[in-house]
Amino acid sequence: MKRSQLIAANVGLALLAFAGAKADVVTTSDGSRLVGTVEQVAGGTLVIVTEIAGRLEIDASMVTSVDTDQPVNVKVSSGDKLVGALDAAPDGSSSVVRSSLGDISIPASNITALWPEGAENPEMVAVRAEAEKAIEAAKPKWTTVFEAGVTRTEGNTDTLEGHGRIDVKRSTANDLLEFYLAGKYYEQNDSRSTNEYLGGVRYENTVTDRMYWYVRTELEFDEFEGIDLRATAAAGGGYYWLKKPDHEFKTSVGVGYRHESYDDGRSDDDAVIDLGINYRIDVAPWAQFTHSTVYSPDFLEFDDYRLKLDWALLMPFKDERLAWKIGLKNDYNSRPQAGLDRLDNTYYTSIVLTLK
Repeated sequence: MKRSQLIAANVGLALLAFAGAKADVVTTSDGSRLVGTVEQVAGGTLVIVTEIAGRLEIDASMVTSVDTDQPVNVKVSSGDKLVGALDAAPDGSSSVVRSSLGDISIPASNITALWPEGAENPEMVAVRAEAEKAIEAAKPKWTTVFEAGVTRTEGNTDTLEGHGRIDVKRSTANDLLEFYLAGKYYEQNDSRSTNEYLGGVRYENTVTDRMYWYVRTELEFDEFEGIDLRATAAAGGGYYWLKKPDHEFKTSVGVGYRHESYDDGRSDDDAVIDLGINYRIDVAPWAQFTHSTVYSPDFLEFDDYRLKLDWALLMPFKDERLAWKIGLKNDYNSRPQAGLDRLDNTYYTSIVLTLK
């Protein structure tokens, strides 16, 4: 091959390589030029993939012109859509769409959406993603929590202490339904000293992002308090003062009815005020603190009331479904049965299993 032919062939190959290497170019208001592949313009953001910096997201208001090496879909502020390659104007102040209707100059500020030919409009993709997210959030989520602790000693004193609780919750973006059942038993030298059980249902429904209304009912049996049945039903409203995934604080106030049947045949029926406090915070990745208060005074005699507090620290294991829980429960009855103390303090530890 002659030398001149060899040079021409090399020049031709170089031109072909240059043509094949042509890429999209984005010019910004500060004079920067970004070279790569423009993925889309949507929601006020331009996305370009560059060889050096990778995937970049740029505020579309800072873009002055776009130059593409392939036809793209261009949607402008008027709502019209054009299809064609974009060439930057010589002064870099706008782009020219090489469409089937001819060359049309469009300022970059008028481009509301841009996407490759044959691809789906990113605005429609975003709308569908939001709809799917809303549908997923509306689906009920079920959580079941098992809590149990047992202590057994043998020797000079034989003791058996056990407590447990099951919570089943159904939650959506708008409401919460909770069922719970709990029990506590203590025996020393074959003689019982604690034997109590309670169960209940609570329902919350949101009014606003922070306000909600609720109804609840609870049934309780306590052998050593002489209670065959304590039934409480209440309804009211509440407010989330803090509502974050890792930090929550809410209070509630309502009115209710309490019925107590005793093992000696007596019974009491009272209208009560229903006050509640619930607090939760993730103090560390390995520790969560919770607190709840339920205060229910007689509607007419405020010195006749029940006060229940529960303080607990929950520490998850490596398998986050399992956790170790330590806590303190305070149960105060201002008018207990004869021979019984007003205050019961229970220090406890449990293993907790959470299933979702």
